[in-house]
Amino acid sequence: MPGVDVSLEQLRQYLGRDPMPEHFEFFWEKSKQKVSAFSLRIEEEAVEYENPKLSYFRITIQATDQVWLRAKYIRPKKKTQVPMVIAFHDYPGASRGWFHLSRYGALGFGVLAPDARGQGGMSESGQSGVGPTAGSLLFQGLSDIPENMYLYHLIEDSFLWIEVAKRLSGMDDGSLYVYGEGQGGGQAIACAALYPEIEKCIAHYPMLCDYKRVWEMDFDTNGYEGLTYFFRWHDPEHKREKEIFEKLALMDVKNFASMVKAKVLMSTGLRDFVSPPSAQFAVFHALACEKRHLVYPKHGHELNNFFENEYLKFLLEK
Repeated sequence: MPGVDVSLEQLRQYLGRDPMPEHFEFFWEKSKQKVSAFSLRIEEEAVEYENPKLSYFRITIQATDQVWLRAKYIRPKKKTQVPMVIAFHDYPGASRGWFHLSRYGALGFGVLAPDARGQGGMSESGQSGVGPTAGSLLFQGLSDIPENMYLYHLIEDSFLWIEVAKRLSGMDDGSLYVYGEGQGGGQAIACAALYPEIEKCIAHYPMLCDYKRVWEMDFDTNGYEGLTYFFRWHDPEHKREKEIFEKLALMDVKNFASMVKAKVLMSTGLRDFVSPPSAQFAVFHALACEKRHLVYPKHGHELNNFFENEYLKFLLEK
């Protein structure tokens, strides 16, 4: 069955390696409170496309550490209040193009598509704590306090975009959904955990979960290589291993999952060589809400038309 992990029967029993820190909820509630109290300035720049049905905008904000963040925003022209999808992209990419994102307008939805800091889009990078910077962005700041790690900023930025979505003109704050692929799937779950007003969460092959499992399986490519470089070059005897994985447990999407109240649609490809299927199953098992998990034995870490069909149905369900 699975090409990269344990059997499907074992996956259905797997609960994860990283325990949830006792102060996990307090830690992230404090972050949310900081974001909620932050003086947020939203710049909307119209983008001209001759589309009689949709309006297009570039959105610019500053994060809590003053880094400039950017997103695409599309909304239907003739509706005053529309449901909103916040769509988070995978590592290390960027928000999808205007043409792709316009499909939400056909459903009567608005869409806000942020670019993650320091990755392939238009957002700036900033700095993430002290320590080595070789390898992926994801593990920058491992030698610093958790609040200075790149992963912390990435998740906190996600909260900021929820605040932006709630304040954008034309937004119906009673219908807020989050979607993400890979890294973005992890961001979507983190947002749904901290914002109970989010009604639906769609996580396509989520990443940023069960880091100890990822490490034990030597999944050290496509973002996770930074963890390997850290230990090889800065802690070769692994004297700090316990400390490092305790920090990463604070950034573990599996630990956010138990806090989610939204309806969740999740997918996993059993040939995923980027985010181990077992780590994804641990996320799904931690969810204590209404949930559905679509499993594709011959798919990997990739976009999947069959899942997109289910995503469409899920968005339109009442």
